[in-house]
Amino acid sequence: MSKIKTVCCRAILCFLAGSGLVYGQGQGQAQEGQAQGEQVAQSSDSNLTQLVRDIIHHELDMQAKDQSLWCFHKLQEKNEKPPQLFVACQSKSGEIDRLVAVGGRPLDEKQQRAEDLRLQNLLKNPGQLRKQAQQEHQDGQQAERLLRIIPEAFVFTKESGDDTLLKLKFKPNPKFRPSGYEAQVFHHMEGTLTLNTKERRLAEIDGRLMDTVKFGGGLLGHLDKGGTFLVKQEEVKPQIWEVTTMDVRMDGKALFFKTIAVREKVLTSDYRPVPQGTTIQQAAALTKDALGKDENAEMAAKK
Repeated sequence: MSKIKTVCCRAILCFLAGSGLVYGQGQGQAQEGQAQGEQVAQSSDSNLTQLVRDIIHHELDMQAKDQSLWCFHKLQEKNEKPPQLFVACQSKSGEIDRLVAVGGRPLDEKQQRAEDLRLQNLLKNPGQLRKQAQQEHQDGQQAERLLRIIPEAFVFTKESGDDTLLKLKFKPNPKFRPSGYEAQVFHHMEGTLTLNTKERRLAEIDGRLMDTVKFGGGLLGHLDKGGTFLVKQEEVKPQIWEVTTMDVRMDGKALFFKTIAVREKVLTSDYRPVPQGTTIQQAAALTKDALGKDENAEMAAKK
């Protein structure tokens, strides 16, 4: 299964999906914006721009080749609600997330039965599973297009660095002409980009909206100035990287004056490999097994 583990774009997609704007522009327009950016002269150090371009190309190549599957813990805080802890297991056709705790409290027996029933109903609904897989695939394609325009959309200056990590400041390239809503968000963003130059991977992107972003002159919606996102990925196994932090805080309005407030933080940890060829039904069973192992380990630690 080809998995595009988005590094900076999931944060933007997260907001735009909620506003209904994420699929408002087609693939051709996103590619057009990239082509326009490639024709302009960068005002940043050309060596830094080329380095970012090379690392992003390598990042996407490694993601496309990565066929690994994992079980892991996922802690999600969304829109000021109590944090939810999931055991997530991947399969060749999708991911299963089992809720195991809310607000730091494990599910009681009644809640566990309800979660079992929810997953059983999900597995009996192939249409919903296909829709979920199609959405993930579509988001991955959208994210890949956004990653490819980063070198053209921004100018870069060095902030700090050592033998492994290089931290760059970025700000909009004034000569870049964005096409599509997602690229337009890039055009109003500044922040830092951290590169692992040893492994040639993207380690972190920390972005902030410098201005209010208006779509369709404001008629289709806007994002408020000051919105932020932070995304980190780490090496969980030699040459295998996964997103471990995504923190999005954005506000705005969408079509028909619908207020949008995104407060989402996702932390992942405790990655354990899953056999290749794992089916979605097997992934669901693995979430149950992983939950049992966690409970046994917790009881042993208390003794």
